[in-house]
Amino acid sequence: MTHILAINESGYMPQGNMRDAWRYKGSELMISGPAETGKSYGALQKLNAFCCLFPNTSASIVRKVQSSMYGTVLETFQKKVLARRDSVRVIGGTRPERFIYPNNSEIWVAGIDNPSKALSSERDIIYVNQAEELVTADWQYLLTRTTGRAGNAPYSMLMGDCNPDAPTHWIIRRSRNNGPLHKIDTLHTDNPVLYDLDGNITEQGKKTIKILQSLTGAQRDRLYLGMWVAPAGAIYEVFGKQHVCEAFEIPTSWPRFVGIDPFGAYIAAVWLAWEEENRKLHVYREYREPFGVSTPTHVQNILQLTGSETVFAWVGGGPSERQARMDFNASGIPLQPSPVVEVWAGIDRVNQLLIDNAIVIHDCCVWLLDEIGSYRRKMSGDQVTEQIQNKDDYHMLDGLRYPVSYLTDGNLSRIVYDPVDIGKY
Repeated sequence: MTHILAINESGYMPQGNMRDAWRYKGSELMISGPAETGKSYGALQKLNAFCCLFPNTSASIVRKVQSSMYGTVLETFQKKVLARRDSVRVIGGTRPERFIYPNNSEIWVAGIDNPSKALSSERDIIYVNQAEELVTADWQYLLTRTTGRAGNAPYSMLMGDCNPDAPTHWIIRRSRNNGPLHKIDTLHTDNPVLYDLDGNITEQGKKTIKILQSLTGAQRDRLYLGMWVAPAGAIYEVFGKQHVCEAFEIPTSWPRFVGIDPFGAYIAAVWLAWEEENRKLHVYREYREPFGVSTPTHVQNILQLTGSETVFAWVGGGPSERQARMDFNASGIPLQPSPVVEVWAGIDRVNQLLIDNAIVIHDCCVWLLDEIGSYRRKMSGDQVTEQIQNKDDYHMLDGLRYPVSYLTDGNLSRIVYDPVDIGKY
């Protein structure tokens, strides 16, 4: 079979670790690295070569928000990758919807926010630009589009590129310990614009590296050094590997509690259990479903997950969500308000447990781990504010904050567990 590296009509030749990315034929590939390593350009060239090599290929270029592709990745694809391929037809004018090759290969354009026809059927290959913007469910949905059923190429692939993000990001978790996602880390020397094939820096390379070196804080760590570090203004900056453990079955003797965020774009719930011996709170299960589902259905789903477990307290909802609590109560979950009303006071209680290593999140709680790594304050220039960036997006963390506030006393250093008899004999 002709190797994809042989398709080189645009004059591009991958170098360094990007060459390994071109050789890879597995089902999941992530091309990672700091800014300006040529990740997107190399991925686009690989996509183009794939479409040229295998006639009738069905492909897609995807990003989290479709409108962010115009003027960025699609402009690069048209002006730099397809510059010598006038025979590729562009459908959609200045806002391309589809690229059609002479051999009947097609590349559709889509956003996760607007999947439309571009993701309605099987694809041989999908390329995701800026994949760190996606959440776990987005990536898994795209995997269902690249199972091999399209059948126009000898192998199918979901391929993405990404800049480093939070150390708890799903990309890191999915690629760790020979996980299903094969992550290839690129270097600045892999970019032929910055370094020639002999490894000598170019004039453009000197300018680019100087700019990247001038960055500060988390931006420098991520975009110049390629480190997966907490974002600037991280709220749970202390959170690290020591706060994550492999999921296991919770002993029946451990008291359990459930926190629920009962209102918003998503309804979220987290299950917690108290390990008395090691004085540690375990977050061992989660639930996250769209708001469009009725409250009785959410309650039914949550109770089904709980099974025969004894829950000592169901805690959730802010001061303005009294009606939502009443709806949960009427449907079968006696949801009580958190004793801590102020958001930052609740955050401080979670943070103190992290500092004391008194809380651990099981690795099956993927939504919570996604949120905690990106939870941060808004920035005003280089200054950190006291406002939470995209506050309404963090349903799992709200669900965690409510029961932690319920369980911690004023000293914040220990969990209060004082079981009482409920009901009449």
